[in-house]
Amino acid sequence: MKYFALGLLVSLSMLNAVATEAVDTKMYTVSKMQVSLVKKDLLGIELKEKMFQRSYEASLPQIPSQDGQPSPVDEAGKIIGVARDLVALGEDIYNLVSKGKPNIATDYAPISVVPKIDGQPADILETENWKMPASYTYEVVYENTYGMDVVTFRYTVIYSYGGSFNGKGKYLTAVQIIPEQVHVLWGFDFTATMKLGGIANHGTRDNPIAGATLLLEHKVSNIINSNLETYAFQVVGNGTFKKIR
Repeated sequence: MKYFALGLLVSLSMLNAVATEAVDTKMYTVSKMQVSLVKKDLLGIELKEKMFQRSYEASLPQIPSQDGQPSPVDEAGKIIGVARDLVALGEDIYNLVSKGKPNIATDYAPISVVPKIDGQPADILETENWKMPASYTYEVVYENTYGMDVVTFRYTVIYSYGGSFNGKGKYLTAVQIIPEQVHVLWGFDFTATMKLGGIANHGTRDNPIAGATLLLEHKVSNIINSNLETYAFQVVGNGTFKKIR
C-alpha cells in the first residue's frame, strides 16, 4: 500500500508538470492594448483614429486580482451626484459586459444632472431646450504576444445636453455608456463596468453648467494573468466632451 501511494503521488506530480508545460504562456500573455475613436465618413465607411496604446510586453505575467480587492472604480465614491446646486439621478454603477457578453438589460436608469431646488431635484419634465443627443464610439483591442486580437470591445458614450430650467442653466440627461460589440477569444474572460465619478458646476450659481465624470473600467484575464484599465470621460452641459486618458 505504501508503494502504491508513493507511485500515485509521483504520477500525479508528473501529470501536473505536463499540464503546466502544456499551457502556452505566449498565447495567454496580453502584450498590447489599443483604444481607437471610431468615426464614419460621408459614405458611411468607418475610420479609426488611434487614441491610446499601452504595451505589456516588458511585464511579467501578473497574478489575477483577488475577489473583493478594491478597484479604481470601486474607490471613486459611493454617493451618486450631490453638489451644492446640482443633483445627479440614475444608476451610479452598472455592468456593461460580464464574462465576455454585453449586458443588454435596460432596467437601469441613465444619469441625469439637474438643478437642486429647495434641497430636491427639479422635475426633469419641467426642463426644456434640450439639444439632440451626442455620441462618441470607441474600440478597445487587446493583443497577445503572437499579435492575435484576443479581445475586441466597442462601446458608445451618449448624452443629451443643454437643457434649461426656468430659462437658466445647461444640464445633462440620458448620460450612459452602451456596449456595442464584444468579441473574446476562447480562454480569455472580459468584463467592463461604468460608474459615475462625480458632478460639478462649470458655470455660476445663477446660471449653472452641469458636468459629469464617467469612469469606465475594463479587465481582461485568463489562467495566468490579468490586466485592468480605467478611463474617465468628462461630459458638460454645454456639449463639451473630453476623454481623459
